[in-house]
Amino acid sequence: MKAATLHQIKKELETSSPQRVMDLILKLIKYKSENKELISYLLFDQDDLSTYIADLREEVSTMLGDVEKLLPYMVKRTLRKTLRFITKFSKYTGSKEVEAELLVHFCKIIKEKGIVRYSNKMISGIYYKQLEKIEKLILSLHEELQFDYTEALRKLKY
Repeated sequence: MKAATLHQIKKELETSSPQRVMDLILKLIKYKSENKELISYLLFDQDDLSTYIADLREEVSTMLGDVEKLLPYMVKRTLRKTLRFITKFSKYTGSKEVEAELLVHFCKIIKEKGIVRYSNKMISGIYYKQLEKIEKLILSLHEELQFDYTEALRKLKY
């Protein structure tokens, strides 16, 4: 079975009653937690982006709490899990600034904990790959933000 196009769905939703649209949305979020997270962001956090970023930064800090005490395999798994978290929640905002902010925070924690210095090649590869990603994100930001993030990136590299 072929899915309807976005245009067809939009047209159908415009003609549907508000109650039917609500029922459809509730059914949609019932089956997938990612949809529920997106709706939660759109309803509650979209208007206050700074609080949302602060909450995400706190969650990233919690996820990386005792990572330096783990075995290298578990460190790698934890870092990848945290990066999936960052990617998913920054995707909801659609803002490159949010993604850059969270990745800078992620790299700061890794550097502060000294994980890159003593860890294996894979873990340091994850770290340096994120620095490259931050560099690419910086280019798409406003000039004033570019300066701030470039300074943060410079500190992370050395």
